[in-house]
Amino acid sequence: MGLVLVTRIASLAEAQIAAGALRSAGIAAEVFDTGFGGMDAPVIEGLGGYRLMAPEAEVASARDVLRQLRASPGLGEPDEVGPWQASLARTDRVQARGMRWLAAALLGVPLLILIARLLIR
Repeated sequence: MGLVLVTRIASLAEAQIAAGALRSAGIAAEVFDTGFGGMDAPVIEGLGGYRLMAPEAEVASARDVLRQLRASPGLGEPDEVGPWQASLARTDRVQARGMRWLAAALLGVPLLILIARLLIR
């Protein structure tokens, strides 16, 4: 009795979470291609993702567990939003303002050089 493909999952983190869910349900699941995928993640994504494998006798129950996991509601938002949320919003505004200044400087310098050349002639 060998290992059989249960599903392919694009993200390594999601594949590890799915394997952990299967293991907690008593299914001996393994994630394949982690070594290669760590080095060439775009190639793994192009091939369909990381292979989640389980013993041949447990494949049907593994797919059922994953189906139930996908159908369950997410964790949602926490009841309390931490103080870091306000600082993140402020950081985003500062970063956006800085990027606008940088774009204006990079685009404005060639224009100033062109005007200077025209005035010198």
